[in-house]
Amino acid sequence: MRYLTLFKVFFQTSIQTDMEYRADFFARIVASLLGMVTTLGGLSVVFQYTNSIRGWSLAHVVVLLAVYYLLNGLIEMFIAPNMRQIMEQVRQGTLDFVLLKPVSSQFLATFRQVNIWRGVNVLLGIGLLIYSSRKLAMHIGGAQAAAFAVTLAAGLMIVYSFWLFLVTLTFWVTRIDNLEQVMWQAFEAGRYPIDIYPAWLRGGLTYVIPVAFIITVPAEALAGRGGPLQVPTAIVVGIVALALASAFWRFGLKHYTGASA
Repeated sequence: MRYLTLFKVFFQTSIQTDMEYRADFFARIVASLLGMVTTLGGLSVVFQYTNSIRGWSLAHVVVLLAVYYLLNGLIEMFIAPNMRQIMEQVRQGTLDFVLLKPVSSQFLATFRQVNIWRGVNVLLGIGLLIYSSRKLAMHIGGAQAAAFAVTLAAGLMIVYSFWLFLVTLTFWVTRIDNLEQVMWQAFEAGRYPIDIYPAWLRGGLTYVIPVAFIITVPAEALAGRGGPLQVPTAIVVGIVALALASAFWRFGLKHYTGASA
């Protein structure tokens, strides 16, 4: 309850901050809507000439796109802004003020700021999921919904862990902006079926930057395309990734030299 109360305060403060510049707030929302429209427009053109892409129908691809927008919104709302802030604090030596607080440094450092306007991507993802189920003959049962919820949670754990691992590197490396860009480019590739890529790239998007576990697996679970081991595998990968990233964060803190050192 203590951490939920803290998060509520962070959320309220972030809303007040974002609404200081309302024109910019609504302009960013319009930009997100235009991005989704152009992506759907491109898919509609492709499916005018084919019924499926590597076994993915239009309904399945829309589900994949919905998962992409849902996760993109959650990452940009909670994970990315805080991780970037950590990078600056480590470089400037001001992470001391975070470490002195009587709460978990990992929690405070990674959930203190909320990028409210990115919530529109979450809503777009939910809207696309509803559209897929009602307009594109996607019949979603209870088992599929449960598998989707579990694999989506596992995907969030994985992407959070990956970001936390990259940010922890700033305790030794001055800047990791290039690595962040690689991460985002790989994530962008996840808006399309991973099966369309060549084998070497599919391997990289599965085992190096695990976009397949983050986006494709939840979409397959909801569409009923996943195998029997898909859900437990996603759970194991998510838990292991989070444990390793948290351990690496604690290890990095031991090597942190702040402004007060």
